[in-house]
Amino acid sequence: MRMQTLFGVLFLLGGIFQAFTAILIYQGHKHYILKIANRKVSMVIYFIFALLLFYLAYINLV
Repeated sequence: MRMQTLFGVLFLLGGIFQAFTAILIYQGHKHYILKIANRKVSMVIYFIFALLLFYLAYINLV
């Protein structure tokens, strides 16, 4: 397995977990970022981070 493919898979898994965390925050689960920001801001932060990881995965896998 090439190193670029490995990074692509890792970024893809990271993006999936970040999106899952954003969904859990939306559903009302407690998270440490809620001490810093409110629910809407923290969801946006996690979705932007997930999109960034999906983009990095796309670049490394294509």
